[in-house]
Formats: sequence, structure tokens, C-alpha cells
Amino acid sequence: MKLTDYISDRIFSIVCFVVAEGLLFGLLWLIEVPSVLIAFANVIFLFFFLASFIWDFHRRSRYYNRLLRILEQLDEKTLLMEVAERPTFLDAQIISDILRQNTKYQNDKIAEMQRQSRDYRDFLDTWVHEIKTPITSARLIVENEKNPTTLKIDDELRKIDAFVEQVLYYARSSDVEKDFKVEKTTLKALVSAALKTYSKPIIQASGRIQMKGLDISVCADSKSCAFVIGQIVSNAIKYRRDNFCLGFASEVEKNRVLLKIHDNGIGIDEADLSRVFDKGFTGENGRRFPKSTGIGLYLCKKLCGKMNIDISISSEKGNGTTVTLYFPTESFVKGAGV
Repeated sequence: MKLTDYISDRIFSIVCFVVAEGLLFGLLWLIEVPSVLIAFANVIFLFFFLASFIWDFHRRSRYYNRLLRILEQLDEKTLLMEVAERPTFLDAQIISDILRQNTKYQNDKIAEMQRQSRDYRDFLDTWVHEIKTPITSARLIVENEKNPTTLKIDDELRKIDAFVEQVLYYARSSDVEKDFKVEKTTLKALVSAALKTYSKPIIQASGRIQMKGLDISVCADSKSCAFVIGQIVSNAIKYRRDNFCLGFASEVEKNRVLLKIHDNGIGIDEADLSRVFDKGFTGENGRRFPKSTGIGLYLCKKLCGKMNIDISISSEKGNGTTVTLYFPTESFVKGAGV
């Protein structure tokens, strides 16, 4: 709270005081009171006015400045009025009471929304695990009754399974770190786990896989990383061209290990590159491929952020796309207390 702001707010009181001082001076002068007494009376009134002015400014500024400091330190801003002291002046007490009631209402609403969100996530978790059972059973039936029709059904079941997995990670994306299990693994193991899921569509696309220097240890959550790499592989398959090729290479930098995933597909328009991680964004390629959802890369970005893994993408129209994952090194992870 600034003194200039306080003075501006009290300008009417100041004007009234100045007018009162002038009227007092005029009245005393008309009744021929000695000038010394007139000056003494004016000084007394001025002294007590300034004293009350300074005292009021001091208590208000002290309270509001402390309130602002508490607000800056709080992680949960809605708890401000719960931890703040009660003010000593009337107008702030009224505002404080109003804010406390409003804060209680907001906190009740937030608690209700959080409960509903947890119930929703729990339902989706249960639904995903339940739906996987008939999908698995159906794929086993297909495996035992192979023919051109059942093989096509198996392809569709695989797509359903991938979408179900995407739903699961989307539902958990706000607190997925609770399910993390950070352990020592290798880039090759992570890539192999992702390729295993998409091996059939890669074969159907007559794709070639190239791996270079992936025997490098990293600390990561294998399941989530395999899902992220799988989403990148899925996009590469979806936006492929003839002679489809998918390459995986590593690079070591200070405090981090890079996994570069390159494809020779149709690429991404330069105008779309800055928005490919936005939720629901499909860009020009999405208009050419109506089945695009714009969720895959959004989930990749969100999961990588939770895992302290950076992700970037570069592409040139018609010359493929490169997605890079930046894993912190083992020593850096331990230093961070993970």
C-alpha cells in the first residue's frame, strides 16, 4: 500500500480539513483573537489530524502488505483468509467476513469438483481394465481362427486397444506421477517395448526399422515412456509415404541423453510446428487424414513434463519428422532426489 494511493483515497477528508481550518481562522480573526492564539489553535488541529492520518495509514498498510506477502507464499491461494489475521478497522473487517464466506463457498465447490474428478478417473480406470478383458478374449479367438476376415477384425481390435490405452493415460494425465516407477533401463528396451505394440502395422506398412547406439542406460518409467514412444511411432505410421523407414538414434550431452526418432513421412507444415503439442490440434495433416484426433502428441508432452523429460519436434514438409526425447542422466536424476 503506497502513501500516494492512500492520500488520493483520502483527498476529500483532506479538503474538508483545509476548509475547516480556513473557516476557523476566519472566525477567530473576525472576533479579533490574537494572531498567536489563532496560529496555536490551527497547529493543534493540524497536529491531531496528521497524527490520526499517519496512524490510520500505518495500520492499514501494515495489514494489507502482510496480506500480500502471505498471498505470495501460499500455494493454495483460496486459503488466504483462513491464515490471515483479522483486521482491526471496520471496513476491512466487513470485507474480510465477505471474503471468508466467499472462500468457503469456493473451497466447497473445489472439493466437490475434485471428488467428481476422482470418481470419474476411478470409473475410467475400472472401465479400461474391464474392456481390455473382452478385447484380449476376442484377439485370442482370432488367433485360433485365422482367416482373412478375422485378421481384419484383429487389426480393428488392435486399434481399439490402442485407443483404450490412450483413454487411460488421458484420464490419469493430471496425477499420473503417482503411478510412476522410475527404474534403470536402456533406450533399446524402451524402443523395443513400443515397437512390440506396433509391430504388425509396421509390417503391414512394409516399414524398415533402424536402430543406432541405443545401448545407453537411462532412468525412467518404462511403461509411460513406451507409451510416449508408441504414440510417436503411431503418428509415423499414420503419416507415412512409400518406402516407410523409422530410425532411432541416441546422443549423449551433459546431464542428459537424447533419443531421436526420425521418419521419412510426409512431414509437418512449418506453420503447424509450434502447435503440434496443443490439445486437439491436427493442423494441415489432420485435414488430409480425418481420423486424426490431436491427442497423441498432447499426451506425450504432458507425460514427458511429469517425468522431467523434455520433448521437441522438428520437421520439413515432405522430408519427414524428427521427435527428440531428452532424458536426464542417472547422476542428474539422483541429484534431483528422484
